[in-house]
Amino acid sequence: MKRLRFWPDRLAGRIALLLFGALLLELVGSELLFRRIETGVIARERASQLAQQIGVADRLLAETPVSARAEAARRLWRAPLTMGWHAAAPPVRGAVKPDLAAIDSRLRAAQPRLAGREIRMAAERKALVGAWRLADGSWASFRATGYLDTAMPLQGHIGAVVMLGVCVTVLALALARLLGRPLRKLSDAADRVGREDAMPVAVEGPREVRQVASAFNAMQARLLDQVNERIQSLAAVSHDLRTPIARLRLRAATVRNRETRAAMGHDLDEMESFIRSLLDYLRGFDPEEERLIDLASMVITIVHDAQDAGGDVRYEGPAALEMVTKPLKLQRAIANLVQNAIRHAGQAEVRLSREEGAVRIVVEDRGPGIPPDQLDAVFEPFRRLEGSRNRDTGGAGLGLAIVRRSISRLGGTIRLENRPEGGLRATVTL
Repeated sequence: MKRLRFWPDRLAGRIALLLFGALLLELVGSELLFRRIETGVIARERASQLAQQIGVADRLLAETPVSARAEAARRLWRAPLTMGWHAAAPPVRGAVKPDLAAIDSRLRAAQPRLAGREIRMAAERKALVGAWRLADGSWASFRATGYLDTAMPLQGHIGAVVMLGVCVTVLALALARLLGRPLRKLSDAADRVGREDAMPVAVEGPREVRQVASAFNAMQARLLDQVNERIQSLAAVSHDLRTPIARLRLRAATVRNRETRAAMGHDLDEMESFIRSLLDYLRGFDPEEERLIDLASMVITIVHDAQDAGGDVRYEGPAALEMVTKPLKLQRAIANLVQNAIRHAGQAEVRLSREEGAVRIVVEDRGPGIPPDQLDAVFEPFRRLEGSRNRDTGGAGLGLAIVRRSISRLGGTIRLENRPEGGLRATVTL
């Protein structure tokens, strides 16, 4: 399923976005609702105040001499409400809007003195302008600036929106952290399956997360039971085969024909090598604690052992390099790489280095290499190249499978590549 472009990838981002969206929707909805309510309230309140001022002006101008009315109106009323007096009906310029009729009705209802009087009104931007006829036939005019401005823009609430947004974001991050902690533990446990010693996941968090954790623990237990059962069966068979092989070796020693005796001994050696490789492969599942080791000393020892066995092996690297790892698995992996190089190329070069926060172990040879389309396939158990299916270099097809399984359980990677000048290069990164 294609993810939306602006949809956050993390749980915290999604919770924050949903909460903020709900808050914004509630804020806008309540703003629109209260605006409709308050618009009517404000309109009635303004009409009442304007009607009160018009009533005062109507009485005052009626009692004021005609010659002093214009000056009295000018001096007694200031912006935002200004008044004027006219002997004849003044022109009322502006737009005629439908809501002016409602204003007229509110004014007449709030000011009984205006009953039966002629009132003219118009809208001039946000101002309400108008005139009404006095009792003696003269006219009074008014201008109420901002009377029609009933909008309450959302900009006035930006500060509150920002504060609420910050609070929602903090709350969402805290909530996502609480919800995400058991999920992260579950993810880490799933990533450890097949790589490290299996550990049950703590059953905690919301009910749905607890159900997932319980199901995961049950699944992990079933898988481990099946794997352990098969491993024990294979290990038992491999171990029990050593006794008949030993008896066959004793009987082969009594064969008088030298060539036949040598051929039987070679076959028995190959069978023992296969069993040894199979047991080494199965030992990759054994639990092992991490500890601090001198990796350089371990690699140097492997090189010296290979040299003592007659192999042409050279070492290049530091005299000491400490790291925390599982030594048995790592030693088994490096030894298999060195033996694999000696078996197929007759020599090996081992380099050890620490680069960019990682430890790299490189094993090179000058042998025939591996076809590019087979570089991944050789890591499969019991997988041998067609060119290696011979009695001298064939092996059991488990050497590189042991290496990859061990390195993977150590949290590292291994990469095979053919050297431009010929031969194979295996790079282990920890």
